Parts: sequence; structure tokens; C-alpha cells
Amino acid sequence: MQKNINKILNYLIIIAILFLICKNSYDNHIEKQKLSQPKYDFTLSLDEAKRHFPEADSISQNDISSYHIYEKGNMIGQAVNTSPFSDNIFGYNGTTPLTIYINSNDRIIEVEACPNKESRGFMNKVINSGYLESWDNLNTQEALNHHVDVVSGCTYTSTAIAQSLQIRMQELTSQKAKLHSWDWSLFARQMSVFIVTVMALVCFFNPKKTKKLRIITLLLSISILGFWTNSLLSLALFYNWITNGISLTMQLAIIFIAAVSITLPLVTKKSFYCQYLCPFGAVQEFVGMIPVKKITVSAKLYKFFSIIRKVVLLALLVLVASGVGLDLSEVEPFSIFSYQSIIFEVALLTAIIVIASVFIKKPWCNYLCPTGTFLEVYKTTRHQINVALWHLFG
Repeated sequence: MQKNINKILNYLIIIAILFLICKNSYDNHIEKQKLSQPKYDFTLSLDEAKRHFPEADSISQNDISSYHIYEKGNMIGQAVNTSPFSDNIFGYNGTTPLTIYINSNDRIIEVEACPNKESRGFMNKVINSGYLESWDNLNTQEALNHHVDVVSGCTYTSTAIAQSLQIRMQELTSQKAKLHSWDWSLFARQMSVFIVTVMALVCFFNPKKTKKLRIITLLLSISILGFWTNSLLSLALFYNWITNGISLTMQLAIIFIAAVSITLPLVTKKSFYCQYLCPFGAVQEFVGMIPVKKITVSAKLYKFFSIIRKVVLLALLVLVASGVGLDLSEVEPFSIFSYQSIIFEVALLTAIIVIASVFIKKPWCNYLCPTGTFLEVYKTTRHQINVALWHLFG
């Protein structure tokens, strides 16, 4: 009975994933037919303008992405939005529209984030870091060629913001930005992730001889993949790839992780990512080393949770497909690595899991993790998925 339920859930998850792919392919097709329509509806009130220009007494809309601001009939500034010019630039979970306030001397007064679908934790961390203030008091030409290092742990979000701002300045000045020198910061991040992944591969293929190396690798995974680069596999990441596509230049390292994490279990029938590379799995494992009496989970209860975790994954896929606006980055505890802006509910969930890890072996990984469940479902039903994808896109 339980085996049949697992099979049914596996197929339902596959159907939900394929539906998401088809739905987003259709949505993207519709988007391409509406290129003239911005994704963000930019409206500005006089009260909002007065927050930046207290002397303003009137405003007028110049076009769909800009307003002129006046005092006694004289233009004293303007407010411009990055949409629709940056509508094809995505962060971790969506576009990052910005409103840029510019005074009559062509100097930027403030860059303000607009309502968006980007993961709240990443967006809040970028804002709280003072990243947006990096463009304050620059003129449009200087802003066009201004280069700012990405925010650690928010590479995709901060890069999307910088690119959105740059492309809007390019439109304002009718000039192309100068090519920046090699981004050594991004290169260092990517190479560090590659090195840790290679170390994990060495441990995976030689588990008996690399026990000490595995401990070092897990520590580096927490510090580099977790806190520094935020290069974790997650439902939010996979959904972002389905929705927005993949940026090879920005995401090469995490693409490599995803590729080996999916391929190795298919060939070896052994888990790679969850056991050797996942930063949150590593946190649970180290906490579990605290010498206290452990709770033994019966095989019956473990099998029960193997069904529950698939039900959870299926429910999340259905919710996302229904368009309820669920932020998938908030249903997994991985935003703990962006702790400066973690929301209370995720912080509470994380605390419970970490405390439980003292008494139960890796509770999140073994009993709940949607990302781990997704990788497991793909491994067990890989043939059916590949056939379906071939018929769909072949």
C-alpha cells in the first residue's frame, strides 16, 4: 500500500513539474508579445515626489517610465523607473524594478526599490547593506559606468540591481556603458564554489579514505556555499531557472553543482549533494555531534515521513502553479545564511530544526526537505521524466 502511494505521489510530482514548465513557457511566449508593456506599472504621486523634493508643487508624467517634477513651473528633477528597460534582467526570484530620483543638476538623489517578486530575504539584505546608496550623488554618466561589488550571499539580487540601473542610465544618456575590468570578486566566488564542489566529489568517490577531508569540505560548504556566496540548491532556485532561464556567466558554479547533484545519483544510486555538499545538511550534522542521547526513529515512522515530504513538495508545486505568489525561498530554512534579513517565521523554523538536530539525525534532510525530495523523485523516476520531456520538447 505504502509503495503504491509513493509511486502515485512520484507521478503527481512529475506532472506538477511538467505543468510548471509548460505554464511558464506559455507565459514567456505571451510576455514576448507584450514587449512594449512594462512588467512594473510605474505611478508617482505628488506626495511621493515631495519626499525627495520637498519644494515640489506639481508633477507630470513624461512617459511610461518617468515623471518630471516642478516648482512654480520650473523643472527641479525627475523620477525614472528601470522598467521596462530592465524587464529581462532577473535576480534570484524575479525582476528588481527601481525608481531613480535625479535633481536638476543631473545628480542622483536616491535609488529606491519598487515592489517586486524577488526573495524578501535577499532584497532586504541588499537594501540594509547600503548597496543602493552606492549611486547617490553620481550624475547619470558616472552612474552608467559605476561598478559596485556584489553583496555577499546576495550575488544574483545585487547584480540584477546593478545591471538594471546601468541599462536605465544607458537609456537616459543614449550612451553605452564602458566595459568594466575583469570582475575578480565574482571570479573568486565562482572558483571557491568549484573548489569546494571538487573536494566533495573526491570524498564521494573515496568515502573511506577521505573522512577528515569530508569534515573540512562540510565546513567550507557552510562558510563559502552558505554565508559567502549563497550557492545552495533550493526549490526557489529551480523555479527561478524554469521561470527566468539560466545565466551562465552569473550562475556557472551553481549550475555545475546542480548538474553533478542530479547526474551522480542516477549513475551511482547514491546521494551526492545532500550528504557531501549541502550547507544546511552540514550544519545539522555538526550539531548532531553534540554528545547527548539520540532519539531512535522507527522504520515505520521513517516511511511515513517519506510520504509526508512528497506531499509537502507536491503541495508547494500546486500552490506555485496556481499563482498564489508564494515565495519559495521562505519555505526552506536556507535563508539562515542571509541571517541579516531572515524573516521571523523562517528563523523560528531554522531554530527548531537545529535544536532537533541535537537529538535526531538530520531531521530536515531526512523527513521534510522539499529540495532533497525533488532530487530523490527525479532519481527514482528518471526514465519516465526523460521520456515525457522528450515528447514535450523533442
